[in-house]
Amino acid sequence: MFRIALRMLAGDTGKYLALVLGLAFSTTLIVQQGSVFTGLMRRAATQVESVPQADIWVMDGATRYFDERRAIEDTAVQRVRGVDGVEWAEPIFFGMGTAQMPDRTFASVQIVGVDRAARLGLADRFEDGRPEAIAEPDAVYWDHLNLDIYKQVRTGTTLEINDRRARVVALASAPRIFLSTPTVYTTYQRALAYSPGTRKRLTFVLVKVKPGHDHGEVAARIAAATGLGAKTRETFFWDTVFFYLKNTGIGINFGLTVLLGFIVGAAVAGQTFFTFIMENSRHFAALKAMGLSNRTLVLMVLLQALAVGVLGWGLGVGAATLFGHNITDRSVVAFLLTPQLLAISFLGTLVTVLLAGGISVRRVVAVPPAVVFR
Repeated sequence: MFRIALRMLAGDTGKYLALVLGLAFSTTLIVQQGSVFTGLMRRAATQVESVPQADIWVMDGATRYFDERRAIEDTAVQRVRGVDGVEWAEPIFFGMGTAQMPDRTFASVQIVGVDRAARLGLADRFEDGRPEAIAEPDAVYWDHLNLDIYKQVRTGTTLEINDRRARVVALASAPRIFLSTPTVYTTYQRALAYSPGTRKRLTFVLVKVKPGHDHGEVAARIAAATGLGAKTRETFFWDTVFFYLKNTGIGINFGLTVLLGFIVGAAVAGQTFFTFIMENSRHFAALKAMGLSNRTLVLMVLLQALAVGVLGWGLGVGAATLFGHNITDRSVVAFLLTPQLLAISFLGTLVTVLLAGGISVRRVVAVPPAVVFR
């Protein structure tokens, strides 16, 4: 009987294709928009994730997320190093500046300064240049974020950052950040010169925990001993993501698009599937007249709904993945397809087809066997 149900479904080619393509479009919209959303949220905290060597980030105690920074005293590095469970602690600086471009225009830049010896937080992927030359006078890495307006800066270009000379020795290719400003990487002391400020200059202290020590416990010890804020890398990452999620319109805007995709899929599938059942009511009546129970007929309808749902979901995920595959991680468009998103999209498609099947099943149960003889 179930084979008959599938043959009945495929026999009406027009309705079958309308069902599959409607669900595929809905799934594509949900997965594509959901992947862009997760990609943007990851970019909001990508600089925390890009330093995997650091187990703990130490900062001002009032800091809530990565881009909310207030400088702390340079002596914090030595105080953190004295806490039990700390293997090493290194400074890192994040600041902003203005760079004069080769065409005489100006661009806001993010300045990242790292310890000359440890080089934690320094870009490690490059398109061109001599990365080993970072220790030379006025040397910097330039990350143009794959944006055409910043590609005029090349290896060997000399810039002025806040009226100080900067010589580009390599073009970095770090993971894309949330902001659309190019990044300048250099040594810690040089970064301080490029970004003059107050007496307190240190932004974060990166900490590696000794083997056998719990990261959360060591973070609590650092906070108690220094009076500063200390968060594990995972906690700091998710604090940043949730801050942007709660305090910007990104979540609502993408959520409305995903909801629209779900509604479109449900409407198309429900209307088309109900029309399919209406046009095949004589066949269901004949099966009922042959002795099939209502339970078997209901299972046949649900199998038909599940079949088009799985096929439509697969085609939709494939189309969304193809879209993401052709967009590099350096593009303006963020795209991150996660297993959780695949599970959510499959559940959404399953709910859609089951709703459509549930509405149509009432017609199958109610159809009288005598219809076949009329």
